[in-house]
Amino acid sequence: MVNKKKDPLDGFFQNTPDFFQKFKGKIVSSEDIKHFDFSNLNVAIVGANQMTVTHLDQICNQAKLVKIFQITPHFILPHTEKGIHRLLSHPLIIKNRRLFNNRVKSLLAIRYLESQLKDNWLKRQLMPNSASENKVFFKSDTYYAALQRENCKLITWPVVKITEQAVQSMEGVEHLVDVIITTY
Repeated sequence: MVNKKKDPLDGFFQNTPDFFQKFKGKIVSSEDIKHFDFSNLNVAIVGANQMTVTHLDQICNQAKLVKIFQITPHFILPHTEKGIHRLLSHPLIIKNRRLFNNRVKSLLAIRYLESQLKDNWLKRQLMPNSASENKVFFKSDTYYAALQRENCKLITWPVVKITEQAVQSMEGVEHLVDVIITTY
């Protein structure tokens, strides 16, 4: 029996610069999304932050295929006043308008999610845990619409390995990509 040296990059995903060392394609920081041309590329977005949520629609407009690797769903609120006013017209929200805290923002985000998505399976995958203590809220008017596009796919399996040309998820699938957008 040969004792093989274990690859330190094998194992569960760590959103650190070292984790992406083997990748031969382009790695783009989420802060540089606006300045990068994704035309006709296969793009992987690992994680989520305000920049990736805000610019997902723009990335989908340019890229051939976008795969979003996101294990934990986040709360997404509409960015424009118009979207928030529509949500605030709900009777439960009107009653509690003075108590606009994380609890009410969570209700708004869940109502926004339900109003934007038709596919129940995608709704289930994107439904954040309203009981969690550390809630993260992002704002975007186009995030859910972009997720429903033909060239956009949500992957909820954990990332276990980054190879020279792909992102490997826990179910064993290697997703070939040209560009990885990181959120570290």
